[in-house]
Amino acid sequence: MTHGKKVLIVDDEAPIRELLTRWVNGWGFAARAVASAAEAVDLMTTDPADIMLCDVAMPERDGLSLVEQVRAQWPQTAIIMATGRDDPPTVQASRRLGAIAYVVKPFNPLMLQQALDVACASAVQGK
Repeated sequence: MTHGKKVLIVDDEAPIRELLTRWVNGWGFAARAVASAAEAVDLMTTDPADIMLCDVAMPERDGLSLVEQVRAQWPQTAIIMATGRDDPPTVQASRRLGAIAYVVKPFNPLMLQQALDVACASAVQGK
């Protein structure tokens, strides 16, 4: 299946960025990856993504504050949050801020692919 949607992967861990980029590109998306919220904002400013897959816990600036900014500046971008721990208050906060899905590390490829499909549908609808 070829989506052609641009996916921005934001994660401070290089091995995770590399794995996710490989998977997402293999599923027919156009993936780009950055290591920080600041890099994500810079890239979004010049070339906004249709979907953002964002780690919650990152140094300097966490994913929740990035979601808030992306939602305000690029409301058409569908957001998927990722984290190493299943924390209900964080899940609720991410949803309140506008994330449409939440996936837990270590990633289950099927769950991630399903989240991307939901995000793809959301991006098409312009949510």
